[in-house]
Amino acid sequence: MTMKNILSPLALALALVVPASAGSSDSDFAASLGTIGEHLIGRAKAHNGGYKLMTQETGPNDPILLAQKPLLDMIKKVEPSVVFLVMTVPNEENAKKPGHGICTGFFTDAMKELGRPSIITTNSHCVEKMAVGAEIEVGLYTGNDNRPKMTKGRVLAYGSSEAAKDIAFIELLDPTLNRRPLPLWSKLDRGEQVIAIGNPLGMTFSVSRGIISALERDRLSSSFVLEMNQSDVAVNPGNSGGPLFNMWGSVIGINTMIASQSGGFEGISMSVPSSYITLAMKQYKRTGNLKPGAIQVEISPSTETLKLTVRKVVPGGPAAAAQIQADDQLISVDGVDLAGEDNEAAMKAFLTHVKYRSPGEKIAVTVKRGGKDVVLTVTLGEAKPPEPPRPEWAPIPKKDKSGPTSFSI
Repeated sequence: MTMKNILSPLALALALVVPASAGSSDSDFAASLGTIGEHLIGRAKAHNGGYKLMTQETGPNDPILLAQKPLLDMIKKVEPSVVFLVMTVPNEENAKKPGHGICTGFFTDAMKELGRPSIITTNSHCVEKMAVGAEIEVGLYTGNDNRPKMTKGRVLAYGSSEAAKDIAFIELLDPTLNRRPLPLWSKLDRGEQVIAIGNPLGMTFSVSRGIISALERDRLSSSFVLEMNQSDVAVNPGNSGGPLFNMWGSVIGINTMIASQSGGFEGISMSVPSSYITLAMKQYKRTGNLKPGAIQVEISPSTETLKLTVRKVVPGGPAAAAQIQADDQLISVDGVDLAGEDNEAAMKAFLTHVKYRSPGEKIAVTVKRGGKDVVLTVTLGEAKPPEPPRPEWAPIPKKDKSGPTSFSI
């Protein structure tokens, strides 16, 4: 299926209001409508044996419905792989009864990275108040949007939403109930149509549609992020952890937060790109956890070399123990080139490499010191909030109190 095979319902509705005379033929009708008319008559002939005047009673062979069929088929194919999550979490108001949270998750193809058919992916902020191994209620799609089949799951691992690692993994206690895993896809363009399926405000298995508005946002007013993609697909609290699909039914991101003044959807939603899910699976395979690593240095471009340079080393931290020094210029990390990239790309590559390594893992950092390349081995520590401030590559206007705020969803 290609995008150009999916015609806009609005375009079809406008085209079909063109009047045809009582004696006009199929070819006359097609000529009056152009290529859209040819497409419709071709569809109609294929299904009816000839063109018939469209009415609301033409049912499944209605040309407008036929044009939407690829989208409807895609939704039916992927919807059973989306899950409803109910978490029992400590009540922050010290009430006697624990609180409950609602999120979304989805079965993800994990064969290549983990050697298992599937794993449930969601957001870290959905489960990070629970213990690893804790039981969680999982609702499976039954064909009824309002009544999921509830079963038990287990929290396997989660990152940290405060440390730009908002990904978590869950598994069902009964693996025979696993659904078809969804493939991941990382190539994306602005303007591309996308679909979200989730549980906004507890409205289970809701579907919404939009387009990609912007790519690789790395600054949100209230959160430290590595990278998020922006769309105008409608999501609300409860959509967190749910899949964002392209029109082929591949997952291109995890719906994670909205920018809003009201706390509800206002046209700006953010998703974690699917490439980070792959990185998280690789980390989980190596270490059995998704804890973000920390090196504890402050980095910014040198005014002389314009390359990433260590500004400060936290005393007693992993970088200090590895003898990294202030004014060291970062050349590479585990063979990933930093010096040959622009500062934005180099910083993202460095932070991503560190965040998707667990505390206790070792990384090789090459620095230039005194004109010579020095290779140092760093044993990563645990991330401790608050995160060090990111360097500002360009001035960002300060927002007043009435400006939009980012909310996890």
